[in-house]
Amino acid sequence: MDAVEMKMEEPVFESVIREQLFERKARLEDALALSNGDLEFISLLGQVDTALAKLNNGTYGVCEVCDGKVEPERLMSDPLVRVCLGELSDSERRSLENDLELASIIQRGLLPRSSFAATGWKADYVYEPHGVVSGDYCDIIPFGNDVYFVLGDVSGKGMAASLLMSNLHAIFHSLVPTGLQLTDLVSRANHLLAESSPSNQFATLVCVKASQNGAIEVVNAGHLPPVMIKHGMKGLLEFAGLPLGMFADAKFTSTQAQLRSGDSIVLFTDGVTESVNSDGLEFGINNLLDAIEGCGSIVPSELLGGCIEKLRMHRGDAGRFDDLSMLAITFEGQIL
Repeated sequence: MDAVEMKMEEPVFESVIREQLFERKARLEDALALSNGDLEFISLLGQVDTALAKLNNGTYGVCEVCDGKVEPERLMSDPLVRVCLGELSDSERRSLENDLELASIIQRGLLPRSSFAATGWKADYVYEPHGVVSGDYCDIIPFGNDVYFVLGDVSGKGMAASLLMSNLHAIFHSLVPTGLQLTDLVSRANHLLAESSPSNQFATLVCVKASQNGAIEVVNAGHLPPVMIKHGMKGLLEFAGLPLGMFADAKFTSTQAQLRSGDSIVLFTDGVTESVNSDGLEFGINNLLDAIEGCGSIVPSELLGGCIEKLRMHRGDAGRFDDLSMLAITFEGQIL
């Protein structure tokens, strides 16, 4: 989410870490009081107190081996980390690699099945993590005669972002079966995310509720505007609210549209439009619109294939620096 990602200033970072450490300290003290002096709890409490002391004297986040900086994203995931990645032992490095591989397997298991077809709708997606795990959230959730299509982008990168992605997956799969109105569903998801995540983590997201008669309702929580393809004409759904997780009591609005057979909607993350070539030029929204026009297909998999082909031609030999996800949805039913 490089385009909208907020970089924390040092005092804000320290405030978040301090809050996490005090919460851990309180929980450890409660557990210790009930454990008759459990040595593991005593050791962990000592580590928390040491970390708090380092925050107070300005040495927090300094590697205890090489005096370099410990990676901030690792500190956000575990504020007791004491050494940077370069100073991990071979066994610690292997353990970290195993954890990442397991996280990748779990994350792939959360993705929807490809070539989705139900209640008059067809959909397919492209999901390409930049690293071992991804902070993009892609989901297809059928419920009754409706289908919920969700694509989002979590702030940050690596394991912390993938954990928040998994949290979003659990939240939406829990809320969709409640039958809430779409705006209330997203508001509730926002509240749950804000309460369960660090204050510096948030997610932009588009949620589409598609009915079997071709009607769609769309909520955009601070995400890039989807591309609507109606009667062969393309346009952007230019509206957006706040990202999820920023403010617990934020409210969301929706927009509605009626699709006919052959109409489509395309959702994408900024890993698509912000992909750059060797000259540093971004792919951009105009190239994406041209790619959609040139694909000549309403079959979701072929539509996506045409976009990705043009994107890779633009990028050439340049590397990729962000997760990349697209979700294409086509109505093939009849208006009832």
